[in-house]
Amino acid sequence: MDHAPVAANVSRMRALVFDPAPHRLPWAGLASRVHPAWALGPGSLLSLQELPAPSRPGPDWVRLRSLWAGICGSDVKEVLLQAAADNPLSGLVSFPHVPGHEMVALVEDAGAGSLLPAGTLVVVDPWVGCAARGLEALCPACAAGFPPHCRQQPDGGPWGSGRGLHLGNIRGLPGGFGEVFHAHPSQCHPLPDEVDPRLGVLADPLAVALHAVERAGDDPAGPILVLGAGTIGLALTLAAGIRWPGVPIWVTAAWEHQHGLIAGLDAEALPTSAKQVVPEVARRTGARLVHPWRGGPWVLGSGVGLVLDSIGSAATAELALRCLAPRGRIVVVGVAKPERTENTLAYYKEAEIIGSNGYGRSTRLSGAPHLLDQALEILQRRGSELSQWCTHSLPLASYRAAFTLAANPGPAKVVKVSLQMGEEQRN
Repeated sequence: MDHAPVAANVSRMRALVFDPAPHRLPWAGLASRVHPAWALGPGSLLSLQELPAPSRPGPDWVRLRSLWAGICGSDVKEVLLQAAADNPLSGLVSFPHVPGHEMVALVEDAGAGSLLPAGTLVVVDPWVGCAARGLEALCPACAAGFPPHCRQQPDGGPWGSGRGLHLGNIRGLPGGFGEVFHAHPSQCHPLPDEVDPRLGVLADPLAVALHAVERAGDDPAGPILVLGAGTIGLALTLAAGIRWPGVPIWVTAAWEHQHGLIAGLDAEALPTSAKQVVPEVARRTGARLVHPWRGGPWVLGSGVGLVLDSIGSAATAELALRCLAPRGRIVVVGVAKPERTENTLAYYKEAEIIGSNGYGRSTRLSGAPHLLDQALEILQRRGSELSQWCTHSLPLASYRAAFTLAANPGPAKVVKVSLQMGEEQRN
């Protein structure tokens, strides 16, 4: 897909900067605890700034102009300070940084190592592995095609400043919330002509879901329960339906506007309350319902064979265990601030609890396309349907309103919120 190159001043750019500087963090933390929306107020750690355009990390890196950048749940959690102070991943990121890892961009300068001509539209795999770091000897994870586990993440790279996992959390390597950024050629995946560029922000969450379904292993021994019906939850529902057609899929949905989207994926919406979900799962699967002295009921003898948890909170962890069949599997895709979890049923039911982090090459089918390319194939086939997920797009200057929508999806019937970074340039 070739498009006219953008004629732009590349010496300066606008970008959102997240800066948890020690002198600002206490006030922002207090404000977010009093009311989450206050974390976007005057004392916010996220601000729109004008910065020098980033330098090319190496001659083979591709200079890109960001067109659309999706706001991920992890972006919302960062900006609203919803992570714990002792989060282990704090040892793998660097500040201040320009966030944004769900990106559709225009190639401005392909560099020496890319076959992509200027004007090509791409989506970007944000994970920065050994190849992007310029290392000839790949670590075991990168050699297996899975840079989310790259052992070099605590180190810097050719960008010169800052460690990190992927574009959007490395100090010296801006993400898609900046007007200009760079990516290694291995990270750039051409956007098919048939895909509306604004839908390209769904490629990353779809790839995340495809990897989670691969992590789930063999056919589930019973129905599938998806917890959460945001973008990742819907993507998990879609991926599970593709992998296991005909298997019942039930999805907990907090908002009425999510029900039609769930039905469109041949799945069925359930409420989010454990008091309603657990008895309903027992009824549908023929399980016995056990009522302990304290706390909610749980199912015995049957239940759902697989739970895909897009939220990862203490509440969803307990709900998953209460609904799970003996020796069922739980795949945790989301992550939330840690709280006490009643996990006795993990032992009793001999549950398999599996984490799922990012994506890379397929681990299930040898020689299969990269999972991001598989996601783009889904967008090619089902773009008109999935366009309903892209509910809100706001200009960069309206970032506060965009994050407010993403943090509170119910009133405005939000699914995916994107920042429109620039207008697409066509021949």
